[in-house]
Amino acid sequence: LTLPVRLHSPPEMASLGFTSVCRHPSLSCAHPARWRFHPPSKPHLTWSEAPDRSHWLSVTGSLPRFLFGSNVYLMSSDDELRTCLEGISKYVGEMAQVHFDSFKANVTRVDYCRDWQLTSELVTQYLRALHSVSLPRMHRMVTDNCTVQLSNASQTICFYDKFEERAAMKTKSHEELNAAKGRLRFEMRFRDNRSCGRHAATMGLRNRLAESLLNCEVAQRTVKTTLDRLGLNKPLSSGSRRLELLRSHFPNDNSKVFRLMGFLSVCDHYGADNLVKLGFCTYSDLRRKLADAKSAGVLYQTDEPGSLAPLTMLQPREISKASEAA
Repeated sequence: LTLPVRLHSPPEMASLGFTSVCRHPSLSCAHPARWRFHPPSKPHLTWSEAPDRSHWLSVTGSLPRFLFGSNVYLMSSDDELRTCLEGISKYVGEMAQVHFDSFKANVTRVDYCRDWQLTSELVTQYLRALHSVSLPRMHRMVTDNCTVQLSNASQTICFYDKFEERAAMKTKSHEELNAAKGRLRFEMRFRDNRSCGRHAATMGLRNRLAESLLNCEVAQRTVKTTLDRLGLNKPLSSGSRRLELLRSHFPNDNSKVFRLMGFLSVCDHYGADNLVKLGFCTYSDLRRKLADAKSAGVLYQTDEPGSLAPLTMLQPREISKASEAA
């Protein structure tokens, strides 16, 4: 979260615990001023001077961690989010000795999240099926079979096993591990000013202020729209049923069924995100084929003989929310 706030004098900044990024001793140094206050386990503050000599105060951190002490837990209502933002305003005011209205601050980074409480076995099955998740112009990365991520310069889409993520951390509690067990987490991350601004426009909002972007209604719409784009509003079926599902979905177009079976085979081998780079198709052709495969419910396949329920139909553990803002 970022607001235009005038910097204190250097001695005052130092007395508040801020550290200058530029360590040049000369008063004639031309570097724009930049001061940081990064306490452990607390939101980080950064005070910057822009090229036009305006000053900006930013606070970065996990809202659930600030409110609950851990980001294993998600917010369940706008009341909790309002309480958290009011707490952030008070925290920044005390640390920086200025007035900071979190609700009127610009959002320069936001992660919208959803958790599904499953069994550990089901979390693994979903993540294996999501190894083939693809969107045009987004790079896919699978890490240790417990994280599947799509990303480009400004956005990241991520599915991961929350228990495995917490277990790998040095600081964890028995309570957190128990709460994270069997949780499949989804995150839609908008990582910079421009992506947050574009998302606000997509949502029909007039601006990217926290009071506009950080609420349950926008978070729920964001999560649902993204899952629909990925084709996860369809069941995840066994690979052996692909031909049957395609013939059922395109009963009068055997040539399309034939082409899509070949397309899916190449996707499984090389990854859909690599097909354009390897010269198999153009971006427009890739988009069309992905749309057809998603509509037929055959883009993702499970290792099990049965089908997995669409993620859009599973009840979330908590209401979706904006989990991290900066």
